[in-house]
Amino acid sequence: MRLNPSVVDSLALQSAPIGWDYLTPDSYRALGPDGALYPAAAVIHGNFAPPPRPWPQIHSHLPPLDGPPRVEVLFAADTPTFAREGRFEIAACGDVLIGAGRLEDARGHALADGADRFYDELLRLIDARGYPHLLRLWNVLEHINREEDGLERYRHFCVGRHAAFMRHRADLAERYPAASAIGSESGGLSVWFVAARNPGNPIENPNQVSAFRYPAQYGPQSPSFSRALVKPWRDGATLFVSGTASITGHETRHAGDLAAQIDRTADNLETLVRAAADASGAAFRLDAATSIMKAYVRRPDDYAPVRDRIAQRLGREAAVLYLRADVCRTALLVEVDGTLFA
Repeated sequence: MRLNPSVVDSLALQSAPIGWDYLTPDSYRALGPDGALYPAAAVIHGNFAPPPRPWPQIHSHLPPLDGPPRVEVLFAADTPTFAREGRFEIAACGDVLIGAGRLEDARGHALADGADRFYDELLRLIDARGYPHLLRLWNVLEHINREEDGLERYRHFCVGRHAAFMRHRADLAERYPAASAIGSESGGLSVWFVAARNPGNPIENPNQVSAFRYPAQYGPQSPSFSRALVKPWRDGATLFVSGTASITGHETRHAGDLAAQIDRTADNLETLVRAAADASGAAFRLDAATSIMKAYVRRPDDYAPVRDRIAQRLGREAAVLYLRADVCRTALLVEVDGTLFA
């Protein structure tokens, strides 16, 4: 099967070991190695039951807003080796390890304990496999904004995740991987990740307080992620952009104003790209044809204005997948993340 040329180009020209594409269910059913790239993992967005495949497959429980289900496929330049270890399906692809796993739903304080054990298993796995450096994590948490046992579910999750990080990788401290945490209506906790043999370089937004330094008003434990992370490869680099929304300093901006939130989000994305370029010397572009992005939209009726304004601000060339999702703060209406290639 012939892949989107942008994916082939991103690997061939930048020598990145992994690339992304969004496929329809029919294209995914026909997918196989094309001689240059190898399917390494798939994230199912929407109501689609995929056929059995040797690579990790995980459902996000986030439906697309712009049509039928989509399958987010991660491709590798090296032949992957697949395995299942505990709760995780993994694909080892040369210098990169891709994995996916699920924690069945837990409530209240049990969610913090469950997230701790889940991340404990994840961190033990990547260490044992020789890929100790997390580059990027995607977390989708059922009912992320619901309060249980006196605390929002997202905050329970942050407590558990941080406990595991501190137990295994206290050296991370302020050098966390890029990450997103998004809310779904079902599915418990779904996680997929990219880890590597060598570390990347975290990037922070100078206009925002780092998430890991948030004040106590946001919960008993600050979120454990960096705003972005640059990973250099042999001849190029990849920029993993964390979930980005309408926040300056540590405060939500423009509550109730969708257009202003989109613009503030776009401003933050542009600032992150400039910070990454200054730190790494690599040229990243949000509007490049190789850029792979996701926009998480809280209210389905906002899809059209979000799509149109993001296209105006970030360009029309990038592949943007629009998903119905809850954002980790109830006042936030939209969040955007992405993967950019230099």
